[in-house]
Amino acid sequence: MVPFQNPSIYLGGIRIDEPVTTLTDFLFAGICLFAYFNTREHRHQTGLNLYRLFFLGTGISTLISAIIGHAFLYVFGFGAKIIGWEANVAGASFAAFAALYHSRSSISETTFRRLLYINYAEVLLALVLTAVFFTFIVVEIHSAFGLLGMVTVLESIHYKKTQAVLSRNMLIGVGIAVLAVLVHVLKLACSVWFNHMDLSHIIMCVGVYIMYRGLKDTKQPIG
Repeated sequence: MVPFQNPSIYLGGIRIDEPVTTLTDFLFAGICLFAYFNTREHRHQTGLNLYRLFFLGTGISTLISAIIGHAFLYVFGFGAKIIGWEANVAGASFAAFAALYHSRSSISETTFRRLLYINYAEVLLALVLTAVFFTFIVVEIHSAFGLLGMVTVLESIHYKKTQAVLSRNMLIGVGIAVLAVLVHVLKLACSVWFNHMDLSHIIMCVGVYIMYRGLKDTKQPIG
């Protein structure tokens, strides 16, 4: 049991573990999926569409985690967490590729190709290591590489050269995501009915919405 874990509830005889954590996961996933479906106008531009796929992949992985990793973990077993973890790796990968393609015009073609190969290798390595060592730590390291190592650096470079609204909002969104991670790591819980995971999920909702607005407000493809 994690500190301040939500007590289980029963609905119609069905046991639901960590109900608030599950609910806030659903909320976060809903915003991610909304962001994906509400930015169809960018589906033909590689960099922008990859950010859409980041929203989609993150939303799906969060739904999986909510159902298998929280609400009904007692049904699926701890081993089933690997499904959500691998989906999380895939979802976060799109952000790194999106930043690379979006900032392509602001870096050299040689740098672009080298980072592209590094990205492919890192994603494959993260998928394999997550399965081999069966630990969420690999997923966290992968997310840090994608969001901090790729998105933050590349979008910072692109923003300095273009003042692109998407770059600005992605940087703000990543900053908010870091805050959510700190809340989770420091176990900043209000009570058993709104713990550190619940609070971090709400903070991430704000972050991903800001990212979405950056993509939605992008009128012309950049990079």
